[in-house]
Amino acid sequence: MKTRGWRYGLIGTAILLLLGWFLWYAMTPEDLPTSDKTVSASGVAGTPLYVGMFTAPDDFGRTLRISGVKVAATTNTDLTITPVLCRRGNVGVTTEPEQFCSDLVDPEGARMVGGDSIMLKIESAEPAVAVIERIRIAFREDVRWDTRAAGHDQAIITMAGRPTTEDAAG
Repeated sequence: MKTRGWRYGLIGTAILLLLGWFLWYAMTPEDLPTSDKTVSASGVAGTPLYVGMFTAPDDFGRTLRISGVKVAATTNTDLTITPVLCRRGNVGVTTEPEQFCSDLVDPEGARMVGGDSIMLKIESAEPAVAVIERIRIAFREDVRWDTRAAGHDQAIITMAGRPTTEDAAG
C-alpha cells in the first residue's frame, strides 16, 4: 500500500513539474529585436505621416501572430497614432508607404514574418509635437505568447502647420 502512495505522489509531482515547465515555456518567448535609435520625423498637419518603428530582419526565422501593438506617447495636442503592418517592406519616414510596402494591413490578427515591419500612422489636424516610446507587440508564436518591446527606442515627431494664404501674402 505504501509503494502505491509513493508512486502516485511521484507521478503527481512529475505532472506538476511538466505542467509548470510548459507554462513557463509558453509564457517566455524570445525577445524581439530592439535598438537604441531615436527616429526624428517631421510632417505637416492634415497629411498622415508614417514612421517605421520595427522591422523583422529577413533572417528573422519566426512567425508571429499579432494580437495588438501597444503605443505610448506624450503629445502637446490631440493626434491619432495607428499601428500599421507593412508586408514585405520597411519604412523610415514617409507620407506614401505604398511605395515601400507590398500591402498595408491592420496588425491585429495578422501574421508577421521576416521582411515585414510595423510602422505608425500619425495624424494631426493642427501643429503638434510628440514623443513616442518604443512599441510593444502582443503576439503568439506557436504555443508561446507574450507582449514584448520591439524596434527603435523612441520617435520624436513634429507636425508643422500648413501655410495659409495669409502666410504667403505676408
